[in-house]
Amino acid sequence: MSITQRTLCLSIICAGLLATVAQAVPPGASSGQEFTSRDALDSLFELEGRPPYSMPYDGTLNFSAMASKHITPNGHGYRNELKISDANRLPIEQTREHFSALVTPTLPHGARTIVAQYHVVGIETIVKVYVQDIAEPALDGKAGNGVFDVVARIRDTSGRDVPTALGTVRSGEQFALDVRFDGGEASVAVKSAKHGLLQTPRTRVKSDTRKIYFKFGDYLQAREPDTGAMTTKPAVWDAYYQRHGIGDSLISFKETKFKRN
Repeated sequence: MSITQRTLCLSIICAGLLATVAQAVPPGASSGQEFTSRDALDSLFELEGRPPYSMPYDGTLNFSAMASKHITPNGHGYRNELKISDANRLPIEQTREHFSALVTPTLPHGARTIVAQYHVVGIETIVKVYVQDIAEPALDGKAGNGVFDVVARIRDTSGRDVPTALGTVRSGEQFALDVRFDGGEASVAVKSAKHGLLQTPRTRVKSDTRKIYFKFGDYLQAREPDTGAMTTKPAVWDAYYQRHGIGDSLISFKETKFKRN
């Protein structure tokens, strides 16, 4: 057999192997796909507020709490999110999930939103990722200066929400977000242009017998404007937003990936 013939045979064999591998990898699996398909997301998540999917869908989701003004009974601000549906929720010890995306917040000075969280069925949360321009200890920690701290809070076994400052961005700047939950242990990592890669410790969360669920999007926080107390009243949210000059919001996720083991 000549060199040319051998080369042709090897090319045919390799092409056949590649086709076989491609057929064996299910949609949304780690086959080099840059994002999770809309069908895969729709099969797991339910929507709160306006549909966020880009058209045509390319792994980009655009959430706006202020455009949606979606209200939930125990909420503390308007929201626009995707959340794991009732039928797909699992107990803490059975939940093994990985979420990642490139996140771009477009927010006015002084805004604070939750872009990702793990919620216990009820009102408690065990993981939250904030993008915030408020006075609170973090890498910047100053209110209303246009520098947004990215902060993760994980509720540990003692029941304390432990904060970790993970970077800073300005409105319109992108950061990479990675959230992992593995049978009761949670971790959050953020990579930003200014601070590089920062991450929380792998943290055992407070035990609970109820099911949990993941959410992501734009949950724009509001409080009572005079006292700073939490409130579930939309009219009071509006007063808070107006006082702080918060008239719009947009959280964009690109290369969005969600995997459940």
